[in-house]
Amino acid sequence: MTLVVEQFVQWRFGYVAALGLTLLTIGVKAENATCAGVGGALLTVPVVAAGT
Repeated sequence: MTLVVEQFVQWRFGYVAALGLTLLTIGVKAENATCAGVGGALLTVPVVAAGT
């Protein structure tokens, strides 16, 4: 299921968002706030840019 979500995010928002989603997932599973924060930031940049 995770692979399907990552493929959709990559198709819709690009590689940066896919990398952000991967880092966010790894950070949450490993309970690493830095990794999750960087992943969240990378995930929001393409989403915000696509909206404008």
